[in-house]
This record gives sequence, C-alpha cells and structure tokens, in this order.
Amino acid sequence: MKDFIKYTFATITGLFLTGFILGLLLFLTALSYVGDKKVEVKSNSVLEVKIDYDVPERSNDDFTLAFMNPEQSSHSTGLDKILKSIKDAKKDPKIKGIYLKTDINNTGFATLLEIRNALQDFKTSGKFIYSIAPHYEEKNYYLACVADSVFIQKSGLILFNGLSVNVVFLKGLLEKVGVEMQYTKAGAFKGAIEKYSRTDLSPENRLQITEQVNALFSVLVQGIGESRHIDTAKIASLFNNFSLKTPAMAVEAGLLDGIVYEDELHEIIKTKLKIEDKEEINFISASKYTSDKSDKKDSEDKIAIVYAVGEIVDGKGNQSVIGAEPMVKALKNAREDENVKAIVLRINSPGGSSFASDVIAREVALCKGIKPVVVSMGDVAASGGYYIAAMADTIIALQNTITGSIGVFGLFPNMQELLTNKLGLSFETVNTGKYSDFGRVDRPLSEEDRMFLQMHVDRIYDEFTGIVEKGRNLDSVYVESLAQGRVWSATQAKSLKLIDTYGGISDALAIASYMAKIKEYRTEAYPKIDNPFAKFLNDGTESLLDTRLKAKLGVLYPFVQILENIQNSNAIQMRMPFEIQIR
Repeated sequence: MKDFIKYTFATITGLFLTGFILGLLLFLTALSYVGDKKVEVKSNSVLEVKIDYDVPERSNDDFTLAFMNPEQSSHSTGLDKILKSIKDAKKDPKIKGIYLKTDINNTGFATLLEIRNALQDFKTSGKFIYSIAPHYEEKNYYLACVADSVFIQKSGLILFNGLSVNVVFLKGLLEKVGVEMQYTKAGAFKGAIEKYSRTDLSPENRLQITEQVNALFSVLVQGIGESRHIDTAKIASLFNNFSLKTPAMAVEAGLLDGIVYEDELHEIIKTKLKIEDKEEINFISASKYTSDKSDKKDSEDKIAIVYAVGEIVDGKGNQSVIGAEPMVKALKNAREDENVKAIVLRINSPGGSSFASDVIAREVALCKGIKPVVVSMGDVAASGGYYIAAMADTIIALQNTITGSIGVFGLFPNMQELLTNKLGLSFETVNTGKYSDFGRVDRPLSEEDRMFLQMHVDRIYDEFTGIVEKGRNLDSVYVESLAQGRVWSATQAKSLKLIDTYGGISDALAIASYMAKIKEYRTEAYPKIDNPFAKFLNDGTESLLDTRLKAKLGVLYPFVQILENIQNSNAIQMRMPFEIQIR
C-alpha cells in the first residue's frame, strides 16, 4: 500500500512538474514574440515592403502561428502597419527609399489600392521605389508598377490575361448527398442564395457580377496607365487579348524595366545609395520598422479606430469574424471614453447575421449622437457590412471597394432524402400544436412555414431599407430602386449617394479629426486583440488547425469556407455572394 501511494504521488508530482515546465516554456516563448520588436534604423537604410500574402487589416504578433508554423509568422503584418511604415519612412531622413517585393496573392483590390496610394504619396518625398517579383499577374503588378522601376526575376512568369470571376454552385453536390436548401428572399439581386438554388448564374446576378469585374478592371488599367504613362485602352487590349506572354514582351511594351536576378537589382540600389560594392544594403522590414517621430503620444485627444472585419455573426465570434458582443462593447467603450473625440469604423465585411448587424448598427447610431462617426470601407462593405455603415455621419471608400447589396434572405435545409432514404433513419414527433415541429430538417417546409419565413425576411428587409433611408437621408422610393440586394462598386455607390467620397483609412482619420475640431491626436484600435499567450489558451487547437489549413490550402481555402457556411445557413442573413473569386 505504501509503495502504491509513493508511486502514485511520484506520478502526480512528475505530471505537475512537466506541465509547469511546458507552461513556462510556452510563456517565455510567447514573451519572445510579443516583446518590443523595435530595431535601430541606421542611416542610408531602405524600407523593405513585402506583399506576397493575403494582407490582413490589422497586424497581429500571433504566438500560436509563430510557434506552430514559423514559416507563416511573417505574414501577420497588417495593412495598418504597412501604411504606417510607409508614412513614417517618407519623413525619416535615415530611410532613402523603398524596396517593394510582391508576388501573386489574394489581397483584395481596395487593400492594394490603399497601399498603392501610400506609395504614391511616399514618392512625393523624392525618395526612390524599386520593385521586383518572381511572377506577375494583374493584381500584384497593379501595386508594383507604382515604383520608379519595375523588374521581374530571371525565369519569372507573367500572366496578363484580364480578370476572371469564378462562382461556385453547390446545388448539384447537395442533391447527390440528399440535401435541399430551401430559401426565401427579399431583393431580385440576392445572389448569395444561388449557390444553393441554381447551377448557373441568374440574369440579374450575371449583370451585377459583370458590372463589378468591369469596374475593378477599369480602376486597375487606369492606375497602371498612369504609373507607366501608357494609354489605358492599349493596356486593356494587351491584357484582354493575352498579347504579352513572356517577360521580354512586357519589357518591349513598356510594362517592365528589366529582367534581373535579385542580387543584380541590389547592385542597382547600391549605386543609387552611393555605397561600396562590398557593403551590404541595410534593409529594414516594414514589420520591424518604427520611427520615433511618428506617434503623437503626448496628446490626450484620441480617435478610435474600430475594426469590423470578416463575416458578421451572433455572439462573441473571434478575431477573424465580427461578433456582435465584442463589436458592441468596442463601440460602447469608444463612445464612453471622454478622450475619444471621434470614431472611425473600418469595415471589411460581406455581411452575415441580420440580428447581429442590427445590434451593431444601433450602437453606431448611439455613438453618432455623441461624437463624429466616419466609416472607412475596405475591400468589401456589403449587405450586413453596409447595414452597420449606413448610420454613420460620413462614409468613404476606395474606388474599387464593393458595397451595397441591400437585401435579405433566409435559408433552411431539407435533409429528408439524406436522413431517411440514404441513411435509413425514421422520425416520429409528438406536438402540442399544429406548428410545434417548425424547424425540423427531416422534412420540407410546409406552405405555412414558408409564409412565416418570408414574413420575417420582408420585415427585416423593410428595417434594412429604413436604416438606409434614415442614415443616408434618402427617399424610400429611391432606396428601393437601388436596393433589391444589388451589389455596387464604390464609383457607382458614390453617384447613387450610398457613400460620400473616395479615400482610405488615413482620409477617414483626417475627416474625423476635422469634424471633431482637433489637430493633434493619437489613435486607439478596438476591439482589443488578445495577447498571443491568452489567445493560445482561449482558442486552443481549433485556431491552430484553422491557421494551418488556411496556410496549406491557399487559394482553395475560400471553398472550404463555403462548405462551413452550410451549417449556419438556417438563419436569416444579410450577405453578398462573397465567395466569388476574382483573379
């Protein structure tokens, strides 16, 4: 008995010590990742801006990602940090230029335009920008061509063949497994349901997608034309006719300045910096660069930047989706903070839950009654994303932002074929009333069920259009004419009075400071990002698996998201067809 107690105690003690040591190691590793990453900026330095990944809105020193997948940890530098580093480098006498490295990636068009605009502003300082890439397609070239000189690496490939939209339809797959997606909707253009209800595009959806891709292409070729001093019609023709099939042909057409190995470009930069051949160029990455003169830390006045990024969901959500609870809390904290003089609501969302969208929109309205609220739209702010924007004082967007989609739909799965005929399950119910079994997935919706769902969809649609009427001060008949679930480009939305002007987040801050009548201010971001160690404890393996899955699948990851959305499809939604892939 004594030996049993002794060995049991030893085992427990060993497990405790092992757990303690592992926990300590995790904690110390976390500190190494979240500590001060500021590095000394030497004279004659070059800022390295690398865009070869899907750029998130906010930077996040993610310990779980760095610890479990180190090769992907450098991809956590967000748009906020990139823009700040470019802005600070413009005024920093130690930074002589920018080395822009791009590759084919899934970063959104508006995000690229925002970075491009920052680089354009940087060039007004007289400092140089050189860009290089192993491969070019229209999107990363659109960013790279803002440089003074654009190079491609030896053996690199170009794919200048215009833009293409790929829409995935799930109806055939669902029919094979015995699932029917039943729906109700308000709005002729609510294309988000078509992936469940059709195997091809409806005329309405094809129209709006055609308009969107053409609008994006127009902004793209215009920017390239301005940067390379080439007629936009010529660029459009070269791309749409796939006329440039090799880098040499692109050089001859004036789109590229040379085909080099990267070390050869380094020699060009050395010549520009007037340093000896044997000296190394002092490159400093955007993620590590910090200027001592950049922050207005002494100012008590603040502008809150509230980030609404991802699909809108009920409850808490997480750092990749907009949870109603943390978003309401963030807006409330910004509203009640006396030092916060204005709020910039940064939206990059295709929409989602109608309930969560309404709760967030109400909080925006409460904030508006106390201090200025300016919405800055990113790549997309549509459907529920537009719902939460409509009550702001001012709405600004980039020219290639996608917005609108003022419409509502409800989806409900009928799994009778799968459960009964394929799996052999049978069901019996005992009800207290005729409609007590509403919501069952083992039978199709009855006519009464459909009427009930349609009533709620119509009611929420009326609330949506009412929010737009009130927030944008528009007539109800006019709002109905531009609603119907139709998606608009920002250039269309401006003429339709859905947005006020063009600009990025820096422009939104300038407008907010003007409205608040403050000149000096500091910014504070909401919702607060969990420190990496707490995030690891809270999110656990689910976050790690999702991160690794996204990293491994790359461009295929959005298709996994489509399948995941099926499990949340039995709800009333405000969502645009955000699974559309444009390349």
